[in-house]
Amino acid sequence: MQITIEMIETKEFKTKPRGYDPQEVDEFLDAICDEMVRMMDQTAALQQQLAAAKAARPVVEAPTQQMRPVAPAPVKAAVPDADFREILEMAQKVKNETIAAAEAKAEEIIAKAREEAASRLDNLDVEKESLVKQVAALKEAAADYRAKFEALLQAQQEAIEKASDLF
Repeated sequence: MQITIEMIETKEFKTKPRGYDPQEVDEFLDAICDEMVRMMDQTAALQQQLAAAKAARPVVEAPTQQMRPVAPAPVKAAVPDADFREILEMAQKVKNETIAAAEAKAEEIIAKAREEAASRLDNLDVEKESLVKQVAALKEAAADYRAKFEALLQAQQEAIEKASDLF
């Protein structure tokens, strides 16, 4: 049976007239619990150190001794040549399809950008025409106002001259 800290802390003993001192037993059990906690923490820390040491283990290189060249032994391919060629052909096909899809997407994006630019240019042309018409109308109104104002000034000047004749 695996003993846990909780089991030790919650264990109740029967008391008999000639038994152990309950307070002394409780104090000893508390000391056991404290020691178990310390040991569990130490075990966890050591496991972490071990994992870190395994992760940081340096790569051991083969010794650099003079070795005699050995004729390579015939290697049996894990994948037969036909399967290997088929895999290469499939990879080439996937590559070509991916490139074609990317080019099609690029063409689509460029076409959409061109359409949007043309639409904006058309809108700007319409807006420009509208502004040109407004400017022409304002110039015409200004010229009309100027003509009326000059006529009014002329009429006022004539009225002043007639009035000066009276005096």
